[in-house]
Amino acid sequence: RSPRQHEGESMATTKRTPTAPTEQDAALLLSQLHALGDFAHVNIRAERGHLLVAPDDEPIARLTPLAGGQFGLSFHRHDGRWEPMPFAGDLSQQAKNLVTVLGMYLARYEFTDSNSGSDH
Repeated sequence: RSPRQHEGESMATTKRTPTAPTEQDAALLLSQLHALGDFAHVNIRAERGHLLVAPDDEPIARLTPLAGGQFGLSFHRHDGRWEPMPFAGDLSQQAKNLVTVLGMYLARYEFTDSNSGSDH
């Protein structure tokens, strides 16, 4: 037995399963997102083991916890499926990825009378 090995432990490495994100994680991601632009209308919530990013009521992205405090990013497709994207990182990095890659889906759309149609 090695000096670092405790009684009852095997030499095999134990895999750590990622923990489900909390509302504190959601608040941290939201503050990171707010620091990157005008995203006060975006809601982030911890739900079913993910962080869901929703500019309206419907989520457009989700962050799934990975090992080591990292998160994977997925996009909500029009057919209802989640499409994994090739991005992983901590919440700060994923906030940047959200803005860079999915910014057009996060943008606030304001329609006024002046741009809603013709005056004719």
